[in-house]
Amino acid sequence: MESKLKHLELIQGVINRMAANSFRLKEWSVVLVSAILFLAAREDSGEVALIGLLPVLVFWGLDAYFLRQERLYRALYDHVRMLEPHEIDFIYEDRHLYGREADVA
Repeated sequence: MESKLKHLELIQGVINRMAANSFRLKEWSVVLVSAILFLAAREDSGEVALIGLLPVLVFWGLDAYFLRQERLYRALYDHVRMLEPHEIDFIYEDRHLYGREADVA
């Protein structure tokens, strides 16, 4: 039973790191886009303002990636929670998580 609890703690740690990474991306997105828009307003340049869309798209894609990974690991957590201690395989690879994604609400 102790190994199961430790395994669940490790998965929860991964989930927490994914959530923290997602939050940091949002922080950086706000800071970077604000700086670009400030420069665009200062120089009265529409082209510079359009450049501000690039980081929005990049950070949006990265945030979507981290949110998906977080959901996958939540599904893994739920799966491991239901297992008997002798059934736990301690595998954290992405390819083992994709089939469980549909189980996440």
